[in-house]
Amino acid sequence: MPDRSGAPGPARDFRLFLGSHLFNETGAAAVQVVLPLTAVLVLDASAWEVGLLQAANHAAYLVLGLPAGAWVGRMRPRRVMIGADLVRFAALAALPAAWACGLLSLPLLCLAALLLGAAQLFGDIADHTYLPQLRSGAGLVAGNSGLQAVRSGAELGGPGLGGLCVQWLGGLAALAANAAAPAVSAVLLCRIATPDARPEPPEGGLAAQVGQGVAFLLRHRVLRVLALSAGLNNLVFSAFFALEVVFLTRVVGVSAGAVGVLTASGAAGALLGAWAAPRLGRALGAARTAVLAVPAAAPFMLLFPLTGAGWRVALFAVANVAVGAGVTVFNVMQVSYRQQVCPAGLLSRVSALFRFAVWGVAPLGALAGGALAEVLGVRPALWVLAAALAAVAPLPALSPLRRMRDFDDGEDGRGRGS
Repeated sequence: MPDRSGAPGPARDFRLFLGSHLFNETGAAAVQVVLPLTAVLVLDASAWEVGLLQAANHAAYLVLGLPAGAWVGRMRPRRVMIGADLVRFAALAALPAAWACGLLSLPLLCLAALLLGAAQLFGDIADHTYLPQLRSGAGLVAGNSGLQAVRSGAELGGPGLGGLCVQWLGGLAALAANAAAPAVSAVLLCRIATPDARPEPPEGGLAAQVGQGVAFLLRHRVLRVLALSAGLNNLVFSAFFALEVVFLTRVVGVSAGAVGVLTASGAAGALLGAWAAPRLGRALGAARTAVLAVPAAAPFMLLFPLTGAGWRVALFAVANVAVGAGVTVFNVMQVSYRQQVCPAGLLSRVSALFRFAVWGVAPLGALAGGALAEVLGVRPALWVLAAALAAVAPLPALSPLRRMRDFDDGEDGRGRGS
């Protein structure tokens, strides 16, 4: 068993782990701007086509989300993360080559987005499984907060970097720069000295393993509420993400560089949320913090459709900061709790189920956002989405969580369907 007490070796390995995520998440955040900007500015894609592109990016969560956890559970998680980085590198490196040869098209962008989404799915499940091998006990919440802070910092710089690269250097340079990020991430992961724990031999076939994870989640009265709440919230957010680039470029009329800066403002909120999460958890209780986080941020969604030219552009950034902070606080609480209560042999499968619940709905949300914009217009669609989040965000407050200060108040959360 590796020493996770904070000795120099484990501390160095955790820094390498965070460093790999810094490069990886920066590139991934930039891609979230570069791909739709390329589609809109180079291929003249419509709101519906941008929705299709966003749906392709998350389709793996819907198609592979359930079995992915069982597959990852059979492998060493660090090797899965390295493999995911190499897939990202190949998918991104192919786009500048296709552009240079005059072969870039919307179907090719969708194919790249599909591969990037699949790599993200497996990489995320693996890193949630691997982190408890580097940090344990009280250090796990701090480790998740640190990891979220790195991700948020990357998201803060990534979209702006991507948007500015498209504006100043063109999409070819932006895509090439993004291909380098997962390559560096893979190198840093290879330098980690703490060995992956060898997975236990699986019991039963793939379907049986998936069924064990599903049964555990459905019996757990806390985790099932958290999964449902996270899924409904992300259904709304995915519809919004599908429209934000089209809204800012065609409705508000800002430049590509400004699109990157404005979309990156959500990461500033996420950094704030990562800093505040452990403090709010100690002051209010982890369960109470998770219940209140997204409902407190939901009213700020109304500022998105109010965004306009001139000073009203700032409303987009204010809303993005507030929503990013609320969602991050919720995520830090629920991920830390999940890592603490799930048996080691089930963690990858339960993490995959959460990914399926949260990101499996993303293609549906993206398509719904594109369809709403086509029927109602982009700005009216944003009003509908703001109302939708206000309706679904309070769900945890209607569950047994409303009576808890901390997740483990009086019980382990495993009921018999109550």
